[in-house]
Amino acid sequence: MTDEREMPPPTNPMAVARELAPAWHHPETGLLTRRYWRGTWMRWEGSYWREMDDQEVRAALYKKLEHAEYVAGVDKHGQPIIKPWSPTKRKISDLMEAISAVTHLRPSLDAPQWITRDGLSRDSGTSNAHGDESPIVACTNGLLRVADRELLPLTPGFFNLVSVPFDYDPEATAPTWEKFLAGVWPDSPESIAALQEWFGYVLSGRTDQQKILLIVGPTRSGKGTIARILTNLVGKGNMAGPTLAGLATNFGLAPLLGKSLAVISDARLAGKDGHQVVERLLTISGEDTIDVDRKFREAWTGKMPTRLMILSNELPNFGDASGVIARRFIVLNMTVSWLGKEDTALTEKLAAEMPGILNWALDGLARLERQGHITEPPGSAEAVTTMQDTASPTSAFVRECCDKGPTCEVTVDELWEAWKEWADDQGVRNGTKAMFGRNLQSVVPQVKRTRPRDDSGKQIPTYSGITLKSTARNDKSPDSTRLSGYGSGLSRAETGLSPLQPQHSQHPKCTGCGFPFEPLTPDQTMHPGCDAA
Repeated sequence: MTDEREMPPPTNPMAVARELAPAWHHPETGLLTRRYWRGTWMRWEGSYWREMDDQEVRAALYKKLEHAEYVAGVDKHGQPIIKPWSPTKRKISDLMEAISAVTHLRPSLDAPQWITRDGLSRDSGTSNAHGDESPIVACTNGLLRVADRELLPLTPGFFNLVSVPFDYDPEATAPTWEKFLAGVWPDSPESIAALQEWFGYVLSGRTDQQKILLIVGPTRSGKGTIARILTNLVGKGNMAGPTLAGLATNFGLAPLLGKSLAVISDARLAGKDGHQVVERLLTISGEDTIDVDRKFREAWTGKMPTRLMILSNELPNFGDASGVIARRFIVLNMTVSWLGKEDTALTEKLAAEMPGILNWALDGLARLERQGHITEPPGSAEAVTTMQDTASPTSAFVRECCDKGPTCEVTVDELWEAWKEWADDQGVRNGTKAMFGRNLQSVVPQVKRTRPRDDSGKQIPTYSGITLKSTARNDKSPDSTRLSGYGSGLSRAETGLSPLQPQHSQHPKCTGCGFPFEPLTPDQTMHPGCDAA
């Protein structure tokens, strides 16, 4: 059509969509700069793709078609009948449906990735146009290939959600930033290396490490400064700031969509929300597909590209029977506080070094590429174990008191009695036998419950795949766990004691072996033959 105001009729929305399509193509590459992906409108902003709100798309179409006309037929004289297009809610809705078909990008595509005109991958994974697997970091002056620091032209053919909001300068340095980090971790270069790799990891758009960064330290120790610098590095539009409790709500994940980084600055968690929060943290960090409810919009389905970073004054307590969530964390411990000695101009000084901080982060990403994992600082493993034990006392019990293996086995009652005494010693609720069995199999999935028969033919409930440690059986646990007499390997008949009845588990215990017994006389305190020493 020669007059750009002329459009196909509203009854043919697909034709209208194709008439509008030339305006959505990049003038040099011919690639679409608007895509419909996983129920969301995406628009290329010159260096990255940004999510568009439905209302933003509607407003643009209303303005485009406000004065448009279409040919409704011919009159009796053979002259065309021109009518106004007159956009309405129904017409625009039909048109948006048609546009989504024209600009469709396959939902299985995960950013960052190269794409072609039809929305298919150009190469596997996140490989670039040269076919290698080096990460690409988008800057305002080009697409930086990390392997050789080559700057490629910006193009909508690279589907990325993150862009550094400044130019790449290969000569830039960050002396103030490096001095700040040396003050935060004066005796832990491994912590600085881990943070450097984490910065590069976030910039790359990768999620394959399946880790969450946890920074723990006192007030005014630098946690907020680190979070602000990382936010400046990825751009404020690519960062979300949820709370742990907020993640458990119906729409709690919606603000994370399209965000490369989520900084949780307060790790406090209400007990009633613990299970769902843990579930969502595991899903996001584990690259699992998830349905995300959005207000007044259809649910979004896919793998969330968000990397999680938690700041806290103390180790958080996650209620997770399996203890799996604790193993997702890289923990950076801070011990230095500048309370009362803060440099109020520090953030401004660091902001001037952003190109240098980018180079610092790229060095961390290159090291991560070489070693294949984020550096584990000293103390991180211990902190993870502490969180695991806090979240799952059963995990601590198994680690301290049990051996695992295909040839190991122990009776259900024997392990249950050992658990009860350990829990009592640790001040932990022992719960029920069924709950203990469930938690045990969450911690040690290979454990099976069987019912072998003894010499008399009686079935004995037994756990296979686990047994009590010999040190625990001998009341000499290296972890100071006292299993008083349980699992001693001797029956009560062999000790010369009368059979122990279930109700006697609460009776006074022998001061020699610690085993409950039936008092033979009111003042008896020790089994006959027991050596208190």
